[in-house]
Amino acid sequence: PFIHQITLNGPKGEAVRVRTLFDNGAMVAAMCTSVFDKVKHCLGNWSPSEKKLRMANGSIVNSDAKWLGIIEVGRVWVKGEFEVFNSGGGWAFLFGKPLLQSFKAEHDYKTDSIRISDDSQSATIYN
Repeated sequence: PFIHQITLNGPKGEAVRVRTLFDNGAMVAAMCTSVFDKVKHCLGNWSPSEKKLRMANGSIVNSDAKWLGIIEVGRVWVKGEFEVFNSGGGWAFLFGKPLLQSFKAEHDYKTDSIRISDDSQSATIYN
């Protein structure tokens, strides 16, 4: 798995750093409920979610909340969002396809790195 730290920026300058699993097979970005409960007071901009998420095993899980804000990887920032549900300890944050697309991510499997960019800059992160 590709693991790297990201930063979620709160509305008053708070920086919440989270160890993140990058997964181009995940159709959603998500934070585990146990992590969210510890940091939601810093994040702001969260609201209840009515979304239902289908897991890899076919089960349906209700999202507990959703968040919209600035996400930073390396020195690249984009506006993004994620859902909140219990991962059962599998990961703290799941960086799925929607965020990978927002960051224009290109995974180089040979070097085990991901190149990301926004409209003004780019960065390469390593596993």
